Amino acid sequence: KKGNILYIGKAIDLRNRVKSYFQQTNKQSLRIQKMVSQIDDIEFTIVSSDLEAVILETNLIKEIRPKYNILMKDDKNYVYIKITKNEDFPQVNIVRKVLNDGALYFGPKTAAGKVRKTLDVLKKVFPYRHCNLFLEYGKEKKYTPCLDYHIKRCIGPCVGNVNKEDYALIIDQIIRFLKGQTEDIIKVLEAQMQDAAMNKKFEMAANLRDKLNAIKEISQKQVVSSPNRQDTDAIHYVSEAGRVFFTLFMIRDGKLINQENFEFKTGIDRDDQKDTEEILEAFIKQYYEKTTDFPKEILIPHNIKNNDVLEGWISESKGAKVKILIPQKGEKEKILGLAEKNAKSFATQSRIKWQHDNERRKKALEELKEKLDLSKLPRRIECYDISHISGTNQVASMVVFENGQPNKKEYKRFKIRTLKEGKPDDFAAMLEVLKRRFMYLVKSKSNIKFRKKKDVLTGKLDKEIAGECNYEIFDDLDYFTNIKLKEGISDFLLGLIQKAKNNRVYIGVPKKYIDEAEKLGFQLVKKMPDEVKMKKTYKCLLFNKSKYKENKGFSQKPDLIVIDGGKGQLTQGIKVQSKFKTDIRMVALAKKHENVYEPGNKNPLPFAKDSEGLYLLQQVRDEAHRFAITYHKKLRSKAMIR
Repeated sequence: KKGNILYIGKAIDLRNRVKSYFQQTNKQSLRIQKMVSQIDDIEFTIVSSDLEAVILETNLIKEIRPKYNILMKDDKNYVYIKITKNEDFPQVNIVRKVLNDGALYFGPKTAAGKVRKTLDVLKKVFPYRHCNLFLEYGKEKKYTPCLDYHIKRCIGPCVGNVNKEDYALIIDQIIRFLKGQTEDIIKVLEAQMQDAAMNKKFEMAANLRDKLNAIKEISQKQVVSSPNRQDTDAIHYVSEAGRVFFTLFMIRDGKLINQENFEFKTGIDRDDQKDTEEILEAFIKQYYEKTTDFPKEILIPHNIKNNDVLEGWISESKGAKVKILIPQKGEKEKILGLAEKNAKSFATQSRIKWQHDNERRKKALEELKEKLDLSKLPRRIECYDISHISGTNQVASMVVFENGQPNKKEYKRFKIRTLKEGKPDDFAAMLEVLKRRFMYLVKSKSNIKFRKKKDVLTGKLDKEIAGECNYEIFDDLDYFTNIKLKEGISDFLLGLIQKAKNNRVYIGVPKKYIDEAEKLGFQLVKKMPDEVKMKKTYKCLLFNKSKYKENKGFSQKPDLIVIDGGKGQLTQGIKVQSKFKTDIRMVALAKKHENVYEPGNKNPLPFAKDSEGLYLLQQVRDEAHRFAITYHKKLRSKAMIR
């Protein structure tokens, strides 16, 4: 209604494309649902060809950067290497914009620091100028040379120390290096070195030798080579926590000469084919609209809808044919696999970098406090996830984030005890894990004092009898049965645990006391020890004091609990919360649409796609998922070895 453009897209059949946004809206991604809810009007422009549509779409997205398009993050921070070939004595420097000024550009490059280091190395090998002196070579005008000249980092064109032709050779070698043509440079330098040695110009020969060694050292750092010596770009990506991380390998003359990493912010679903096609198409359009170096072929991991159109657009930009390929086997497929590994590594580094950004973490915690209506900042967040394969080796994880950072010392892992092997039930597993967690938040000490007469144990609280039971001590267990109470069982059972001599404490109780006993950490026993005898109407439970001591970290109360899953998983959490009577805030984070659910609300909470709070929840959830899978794999490996 305010006239803001929400989204820009192209379509051969505009009617069908627009209609698709309004049909089955509940099955659309959260990003599309939010966009559709804000649409007030739709405008369109008719063009004469698919290629013209791509060009117009790309230019409009670049100019307007609509909220719901998939956009390259912080593109203003990308840099280019600029060589001013239109000057007599060209400069090599770093710029942020490509101008139509006759200069030669290399980029875009995402790491300005890495570019500066590269140029520092080049300056040692090829002493080019980077000062802004106005040169009037051949005229009677003298300059005072800068420090670079005195430390042999500049050949000194400003003082007439080199002519245009010789300086042009230096610039040509730099251009070849940046294009990956190091073998040509090595051949030229080797010939010059041998020539200098033959003419007994030993100082020059030694200088050329040092340059050769520097170039060879850089060349040896290549980790990928292509046998067909084709100029190739390999593109892969991973989607994680509402962000997409791309790696682009630039292979020139058969060697990997550059790797660039790019981040996109988006509310994209993880496994939706349409969305993955849109992600990859958006990257290709936005990168090749900016690049100054085009390959002969582009390797991508999967098909995209407008493959032929994009090929035509990139080919027209380059002025020569460019192919987009999806390799299925061979060296090209291996190169793509390596690009994917680097994309995953980039995602991990980005996550770690975010966790060390105090301002962003503070903003995330404040947003969660506001969105979830918390009384204080959620400084301690716990997240739970279940992992198994068809119900085998069922495990769960608990990860802890404190002040927006993982505290791995507090991580816990669980084997699921109550479910039979091969019978998966994620809801029941989550119920068990949360019960086992919450039992450590209840009262942990009892003020009851006990007196034993024969085998009967009587407990008193403030001189009043609280209850009594039969008590027997065996070699490795304590056994309490025939428990009779005047008040609640919790204090009495806690007192019995403290009274017991052994780590294993068995009790026999009527069914009505089972829930209260489970709150304290007692577990139902399927097979009783031979020493334990009890009434048929009683149930046998076990408390293991040694395991309870191992988990003292559980006594710290979380400010927020996150459950990996949707409404069903959250329901199990609510059951446990009600049983233990705690007021801890609890939410569930569903993977498919990255929706956040809270108790009593069937609709997901409205988080923006670039929300720092949502990103923190996604990091916590992904870490719980990773930790659970790692434990599951470990148990599975052990089971296979047996």
